[in-house]
Amino acid sequence: MIRNTMNTPRRAWFHALAFAAVLFLLQAGGDGVRTALRFSRQALGQGEWWRLLSGHVVHLGWTHTLLNIAGVLLCCALAPWLFNSRVWFRIVALALGVGMLLWWLSPGVSLYVGFSGVLYGLLVLGLLPQARHGDGLSALALLATVLWMAWQWLAGPSSAEEKLIGGHIIGIAHIYGFTLGLIGAVSALMWRRRVESH
Repeated sequence: MIRNTMNTPRRAWFHALAFAAVLFLLQAGGDGVRTALRFSRQALGQGEWWRLLSGHVVHLGWTHTLLNIAGVLLCCALAPWLFNSRVWFRIVALALGVGMLLWWLSPGVSLYVGFSGVLYGLLVLGLLPQARHGDGLSALALLATVLWMAWQWLAGPSSAEEKLIGGHIIGIAHIYGFTLGLIGAVSALMWRRRVESH
């Protein structure tokens, strides 16, 4: 798999940078945009269902935003094949999935913002197929993702990291995103095998 930025398909970077621009512009909208779009259990209870999706594209502040933009660009560098025109569908599906799981299974989460849960899903969607084909770097990156996610969940996020982004880290959102990405990657593999067998 080609990984350096010079050889990565230009269309992959177009989609990654376009999405990064969306995150950047929404953050530039300030507190009013964040308040209107964030995942809010109270607002969802009043029928504002768009927040299941929109909560993932607003952030706590500029540091939080830029870290997630960096994550999107890293994901593109590691798995450029993922960033075709279908990446927008993948992002929407993962965002809705994580939002619904937060709503149904995590009643203690009253407010949530940030793209990291979706990013974990994108990472496993992009890296797992490459790791299966013997790509050592993808396997290593996937292992590092799993270990970091498990550490945050079991040991809890560090206070320094939470201070950096300006709020609490909701580790369960990472697990939801990763799990949905894993389901998507395995389902795609099973579908391909079924098609090829016919």
